[in-house]
Amino acid sequence: MSDKAGHFDILKAMCERNMDIRLSPLDNVTHMKLVHKDRDTQVTIGVGGNVLMGIYDGKFIGGLILCDKTQYFKIKEELEKL
Repeated sequence: MSDKAGHFDILKAMCERNMDIRLSPLDNVTHMKLVHKDRDTQVTIGVGGNVLMGIYDGKFIGGLILCDKTQYFKIKEELEKL
């Protein structure tokens, strides 16, 4: 592939091999709050630009992708050797 495999290339290969990948869709978000410091149990995802209103208005579809770390780096190493 190349000396640097992209995240989506790695995740695609993991999906094709039926590995451990999970998605938490944005429609599972029940509360969003813009804060500088977390005081409650929250999941914070850093993204470029201000997307809060885009999520709120339904402009974006997506979610939190989680995958097995060991599997991820194994596939990454394989793809970078191609």
